Amino acid sequence: MRVYIVRHGESENNLNKRWTGWFDAALTEKGYEDARGAGKILDGVTFERVFSSDLQRARNTALTALPGCCPETTPLLREINVGSLADQPLSCLTKEINEMIAESGYKKLGGESREDIAARVRTFREQLEGLDCENAAVFTHAGWLREFLDQVMGISLSRDRVKCGNCTVGIFDCTGGKWRLHSWINPM
Repeated sequence: MRVYIVRHGESENNLNKRWTGWFDAALTEKGYEDARGAGKILDGVTFERVFSSDLQRARNTALTALPGCCPETTPLLREINVGSLADQPLSCLTKEINEMIAESGYKKLGGESREDIAARVRTFREQLEGLDCENAAVFTHAGWLREFLDQVMGISLSRDRVKCGNCTVGIFDCTGGKWRLHSWINPM
């Protein structure tokens, strides 16, 4: 099975440099353009299953990239919950908050830890392994896609070294429960 995992297009919070997490930010016009660009990468592939985060930025990316699709939505595909940082300016981070995030993720801010998102990714990855199809598309978020990549590679990759822009497409192959990275496509 081949799985195409797509990060959503530019959201209003991306544009305005705000924390997003589970905040349900809408796509910008550029976000819709990003999604159409992802659609060109996916063009010619027949998807038996299409999945999306239940947040509108991911779902609208799916609907734009694959016109006529009917994505199955699930909260398992959501971005990491950043708790009280949601919809706050990225500039609001203090040394104290950074230390708290380094220690426990976003738990102390009412959100999730890295272990929480890792468990959600693992649960969905195991669900994918049970599918009987040739191609599946998954529309999600940067943190989720990066965690999936970490799990497939078996190491935690530096966020500085792996670019994951809006509408990055990670293509993965799964055979007999064994995953491998096929391609990592960042839009221009």
